[in-house]
Amino acid sequence: MADFSIAEAKIRILYLVSRVPGVSYHLLRDRCLDQLYTDFFTFSRAYDELIAGNLMDKTMDDNAPSSAIGGTETLTISAGGKALLDDAMPAINATVIASLESSAKELAEEMRLASLVTSSKAPAPGGLWTVTLFSDNNGMPFRAEITVKTEDEASELCRAWKSSYGNIPGLLPDLIRNKT
Repeated sequence: MADFSIAEAKIRILYLVSRVPGVSYHLLRDRCLDQLYTDFFTFSRAYDELIAGNLMDKTMDDNAPSSAIGGTETLTISAGGKALLDDAMPAINATVIASLESSAKELAEEMRLASLVTSSKAPAPGGLWTVTLFSDNNGMPFRAEITVKTEDEASELCRAWKSSYGNIPGLLPDLIRNKT
């Protein structure tokens, strides 16, 4: 694994966030670790310092069904982060920029796919919870509402739906066909 300094990790993170505004903490972290840009501890420190230094902003999504650290954070580069990145760009070699640009395109595609699959939960009468699941389903929208007994069940269903990227609607025609 490449051994990047905190400064190098910060520049790489800022570059990706500048090219993919609104990227989630998890997608960014996974991309940085998968592409061997950095190890988890360097990434975590660089991320925390970018937020604390007002070089990157995070927005919390209260409707996201995740309780994991960073699970509801979306990221954008701040004006200060943009200025720092602009100053650093001339010193970054073309190979690194090409690699980061490729990663940014992949991140943007992951975000696009994730936006095609949504879930939400809301309290329902009688102490129950209603979960709404949606998938674009390749241009054939699928929407379902399911009532469950507890908020924990609703949260788990939302998490499972999002992690499946909505593949379940594609299975429904086969399930229906096999039942008839």
